[in-house]
Order: sequence, then structure tokens, then C-alpha cells
Amino acid sequence: MIAFIVASAVSVLFLAAAEISASEKSDVIAGRVADGLYFEIVYGSRADVDSMLERLAQGRAAAFSPDGTLIAGTVSDDVLASGRRYPIASGGSVVGELVMLRTIPGTLALPLPLVIGVILLISVVAYLVTNFFGQLVAQQTAQIAGLVSQATLKQSLPEDDRPILFTEFRSLRAALLRQIQSLHRENDRLMSAAYKDERTGLGNVAELTRQLTQFISRSSFEFPSAYIQIDIEPMHHNGDQDTAFALELQTAISRRISGLLKDQLTAYSMPDDRWPAFALASDDFGVLVDQIGSRNEINKFAKLLITRLKEPYAIGGKKVTFAAFAGIAMIPEDGQTPQDIRKRAYTALVQARRKEGADLQFYSPKLDRQSAARKRLESEVRTAVEQNAFTPVFQPKVDLATGKIVGAEALARWQLESGRIVSPGVFIPVAESCGLICEIGEQITRKACMGAAKWADLGYRDISVAVNVSPRQFENDDLGTMLIDSMTTAGLLPRLLQLEITESVAVTDPERLRDVVAPLKSMGVRLAIDDFGTGHSNLAMLGRLPFDVFKIDRQFICNLHTDKQAPAIVEMILGMAEALGMETVAEGVETEDQQQFLRRRGCDQYQGYFFSPPVSLDKFIEMVRRNRQPAAA
Repeated sequence: MIAFIVASAVSVLFLAAAEISASEKSDVIAGRVADGLYFEIVYGSRADVDSMLERLAQGRAAAFSPDGTLIAGTVSDDVLASGRRYPIASGGSVVGELVMLRTIPGTLALPLPLVIGVILLISVVAYLVTNFFGQLVAQQTAQIAGLVSQATLKQSLPEDDRPILFTEFRSLRAALLRQIQSLHRENDRLMSAAYKDERTGLGNVAELTRQLTQFISRSSFEFPSAYIQIDIEPMHHNGDQDTAFALELQTAISRRISGLLKDQLTAYSMPDDRWPAFALASDDFGVLVDQIGSRNEINKFAKLLITRLKEPYAIGGKKVTFAAFAGIAMIPEDGQTPQDIRKRAYTALVQARRKEGADLQFYSPKLDRQSAARKRLESEVRTAVEQNAFTPVFQPKVDLATGKIVGAEALARWQLESGRIVSPGVFIPVAESCGLICEIGEQITRKACMGAAKWADLGYRDISVAVNVSPRQFENDDLGTMLIDSMTTAGLLPRLLQLEITESVAVTDPERLRDVVAPLKSMGVRLAIDDFGTGHSNLAMLGRLPFDVFKIDRQFICNLHTDKQAPAIVEMILGMAEALGMETVAEGVETEDQQQFLRRRGCDQYQGYFFSPPVSLDKFIEMVRRNRQPAAA
């Protein structure tokens, strides 16, 4: 509108200026003609006046005397009606009047007021037409803009029956609708990928957080919910299995969890999606349950779930079984945020894995204290490993026939800076769980070899030292190299080193056992099977393995006079060892009756508190000196 007004005003001003300029120029010319006529009228003749008007303004002017008499020129209606009047005078003397039409005609076809009126009318009409179409375009544009603003990625497309008049806008609307529909489909796909585990189709960690938020908001102490975190073991130990096997197993586990949930929801008359399940990692899963009742009901459901997960799986044409553990956090009792619930369920799961004979555990605040204490202990054990703070103590092995000390078992101890000794029952489980048992075993082995070399240098070259090889150490490919280096560095004769390996390691991988110990056996190192009789022994296999010594477990010795079967088991082990030509060592001997029983039954050696507890290297050497005093003399 402003543009039209400005344009009209400029046009009017331009035309008016042109008209005024033309009029002023005509007046100047007419004034000059009047000045010329003055001198011709005063000093000339009428004929000269006529000649001058004819030459300067033919048919356009006439000269009159002061009394109105025509002096010269042509008198016409146009001249009389439209001519301008100019005095013929000089120095105050008026001799007549000139009536003359404009010598420079006007530039307007119509009178100036009419022209201005026409321009203003056209401007108003143009404004009205432009305003109408502007509003129409704005309405169409607003309709399309509303379509875009309303059709967000979370809403359906809006419905609008108002017609769109312009073809360009109709094409734009159609293109926008197609693009928005495409964005909807892509958004649905991304939402599914963001909240679902692509391996199993279950919810992922992001979905668990979202669902936990909803469960927390609707749960109460009167009507609690529960989050159950599940760990399937030992999937992460099956390194020889390929990816296809792991994926097939994960899918089978997820189907089994989903099937159980569906059955239980039907039993509780709940919708199918009331209890969601989640795949959190390769061997971790989660389940959310509510409206099931008290802890007893949740415990019952969790036990059913664990039992179902322990049943055999048919994978790759084979049947495989796995252990399953569960940690349970109650909602809202155990937390008000998803992070707290997940953290406490995991704490309970860790406790379930550590607790002997347990496969599920409810969260309790005391678990946090235990977890914090264990973390401190793990940190201290790591520091102790770095500081080489683990040292062996030596428990004598005594020959039952002669009463002489013939060997010692090196047992790990952790000596603090204060001098206090920490029992292996405290740090061994921690070292195994955080992968430090191999480092501790190496420290004990090297120091034990140094100790045995020391008493050998003192002349006791018939006393061996036995070191325990843990299952984790046995898995280490550098075990043989470490043992040879330990003996070489200490200067210990190989025949004075004895390796004690548990029965479970022996029967689990006998081929590896042969490969590892064969070079050591050829050097003279002896091999003892530890804790014999406590596992599921394959006697035929044990007979083919390169063992030299059977160690009878302490539980049989302790029960010799309380368990009727214990003496028979001990006698069977002694008889089998004799048949195979192996030595026997009974551990845990604490009474004279136990010692006498073993002597009568032909056991070769014993160790235990009846003779001596484990002692330091210096005390052991002093004990040997006293034990061998008659022989030394």
C-alpha cells in the first residue's frame, strides 16, 4: 500500500512540475511579445503590429487598445476563452493588452486535477486487487505452513478440506505430504532401532531406562514392582564357539524368557506386554514385573525363570546347558531412579554369583557395604601384587615310617606393611575374580623355589617343595616357561619341585596336561593330584596321566572317626595308589588317631597341624635342622 501511495504521489508531483514549467515558459515568451508590440504601437504602424503578431503567434494572439478596440491579430473563440492577458506597457505607460494562447502547449491530455484524480483512482483499485490476491496467497501459504507445523514426527498427518487454488501450491503441498510420510516411516524405523535389540527383538538398554521410569512412577510400597537382572554363564568362557552359535543361543534364551513371561501373564490374567523383557549384553537379560504381589511371589517367579533358563538348549544340533543367576531390585523400595534400580539389581546379581549354592539374590543395603569393602580389597590386592607382597609359608610333609621331614607345601600368604599376615581365604577369591591369581601364583612359585634352593644349599637335598597350580594358571601358555625360569633363577634341582594340580583340571583337559608337564617331567619335576576323591574322578583316565603323588583331601581325614564311609574311601585311595605305584600324602592331619590310622593303612606321608602349621622359611629350616639333628651329627 505504501509503495502505491508513494508512486502515485511522485507521478502527480512530476506531472504538476512539468505543467508549471511549460506555463511559465509560455508566460515569458508572451511577455517578450508584449514588449515588442509596445514599441511597434507607439512608434510604428498598425501594419507593423499585425506583421509582428502574424510572425510570432499566428492565429494565437490579438492586441487590444486600453478601451478594448482590436489593434492587431486574430480574434477567435479559443483566444478569447483560453488566452492569457498580458499588459502592453513600459515604464508605467500602458498602451494596450495582449491576449495570447500558450506558446508551449500543456503536457497533460486532461486537466491536472482530473489527471490527479485518475491516478489516485487507479492506485486505490490496484491496492484493492493486490490486497485481495495477497490475502489469498497468505491464506494458502498459511495452510501449507500449518500442514508442516502440525505434521511432526510424532503426529499423524492433519486433515484439511479447504481447497488450494494455485497449482504451484497444490504441487508444493503434495510434495510436502510425500516427504513427511517418508520421514514418518524413517522415524518409525529409527525409533525401533533405538529401543530394540536387533539380535533378539527384545528391548535394549534405552528401552529398559524408559520402561523403568514408567514402572517407578506407577509403583508403590503397597503394590511394588521388581526388576530382575539375569546372567547366563559361562557364555563368555566359550571362546571357541563362533558368532553364529552365540547368536543362536541368545535368540533361544530370549524366546525362552518371552515364552515364560507369556505363560505367567496368562496365569495372572494380564495383558501380554505387561512384563517387558530386555537383552542387555551377550549374556545379560532383564525382566520387569509388577502386580505380582509380595517378595515371596517375586521370588517364586524368579526361581521358575532361573529353572527354565537352566534347561538344555538345542544349538547347532547339540544340547548345551548353562548356569543362570539373577539379581532382584524392588521398586520403589530399592530406588527412585532407573540408574539406582539397575545398579542395585546388578549388585544383587554379583552377590548371587559369589554365594555358594545360590542362584538368585534380592538387593539389600548391606550388599553395598560388602561391595564397597570388596572393591577396597581388590584395590589393595592389586597394589600388593605390584609391590610383590605375597610370600610363601611352608607346611612340612612328614614321612609316616621314619618321622622325617621329606618335603613342604608352599602356601600363599599376604604380608601387610604392619607385618600382619592375611589368610588366602580372604584374597584368593578376589584375586581369581579380578584376574590376578596368575601373578600371585608366580610370586609364590619363584619365592618357594628360592626357599627350597636355600635349604638345599644347607645340605637338605632330599626335601622337596610343592607349589599349587591354579586352574587359571594352567590355562596360561607361559606356565611351563615360568616354572623353568623360576627353577633356573633359584638354582633349584627340578627333582626337588613338585606341582600340585586339582583333580578337576586333570580330568577336564588331559591332553593339555600332558603337553604342559611333559617337558617338566623329563627334567625331573614331579606331579601331584590335589584334593583327590572330591570330584567325579575318571579312574581309567587318571591311571594314564603322568601323576606321581595322590594327595588325600582333608575332608576325608577329618571324618575318619565320624563318618563310616570315610575310612573305606581312604583305604580305597591308598590301595589304588599302591596299585599304580604312586606316593600318597594325607593333608589336614590334626590328631594322633588320624596319624596312627594312616600309618597302619600304609600311607606314605602326611601334613597338618598335628605336626606343624605353615611356618616362615627361616622357621621351617630351623624345624628341619632339629628334625634331622641326629642324621646331621
